[in-house]
Amino acid sequence: MTRSFIAEMTISHADLPLTPTIRTVDGVEIAVESEPLTYPDQSGSILFYSVTNCDFRAFDSALETDHTVDEWEVTMDFQDHRVYQIYHTQEAKFTTPEIADLGLQVLSSWTVGRGWELRLHAPDRERLGDYWKFCREENIRFELEKLYSTGPQANAASGGHAEVSLTERQREVARTATRMGYYEPEGASAAEVADELDISPSTLSTHLRRIMAKVFRQLFDD
Repeated sequence: MTRSFIAEMTISHADLPLTPTIRTVDGVEIAVESEPLTYPDQSGSILFYSVTNCDFRAFDSALETDHTVDEWEVTMDFQDHRVYQIYHTQEAKFTTPEIADLGLQVLSSWTVGRGWELRLHAPDRERLGDYWKFCREENIRFELEKLYSTGPQANAASGGHAEVSLTERQREVARTATRMGYYEPEGASAAEVADELDISPSTLSTHLRRIMAKVFRQLFDD
């Protein structure tokens, strides 16, 4: 059996689909029920979402001011559950094209906190690393939750339990970024973390890339 990998991660950015609504409607739970669809007469993508655990009047109101939403309609309406068909604007930022280009597969996607949780399947470890790099380049906050390998020598690990060999400086950078909430949706910016460490934002970016590269090598070590 060929070895492959599954990663669970949280991503967040103000322009990801429905982010303004997620951050406005407390406790709402949204799951993606379709791949993004496009039609010749629509400039943006169309998706179906399952929505629960909210005041639907508040949810509908939030959609009206959500800059990632162009049009919307309720296609199924139950007492505590609705399915929405949402037409997104061109301003909505999707990572699914990059996911497809990298040969990754979305197993599930749902809201968590103020962002989106993704469960991805990858045929090899490098492609997950490439997706992380893409998110960093697009200023999308990326937090790795769990990593699994399938096939021979299968294992599961979480980011918090991996033994990774970091230099003292890298540990200081990682601790400071975590303490200041750099990986949280409303946490410190790269400039703020860099200022705290008395380094430039570009140097901080270099440190973080090297730290994450070590994490991926350790967790995906053959």
